Amino acid sequence: MRCNAKTRSNTLCKRFPVAAKTRCRLHGGLSLSCEKHWNYKHGRCTKVAREKVKEVNAELRYLEALMIQLGMIDKH
Repeated sequence: MRCNAKTRSNTLCKRFPVAAKTRCRLHGGLSLSCEKHWNYKHGRCTKVAREKVKEVNAELRYLEALMIQLGMIDKH
C-alpha cells in the first residue's frame, strides 16, 4: 500500500503511509484526527439536533401561551 496523495507532477506519491493512516508523513499522515484533533465535533451539535431543539422549544412556547390563555398560570 502506498500514500494516496498526488504530487505536483500529478502522479501518486511513492512513499509508504504512516501506520493506521492513508497518507505519508509529508502529505498529512502525522496530523491529528478524530478525538485528538482540537476542532473535533462530538455530534451533539448537528443540524438534526439543533432542528429538534427548535421544534421542542416552539412546542413549549405554544403550550405556555395556551396555559396563560386558559388561566392556568399567570403572565410573566
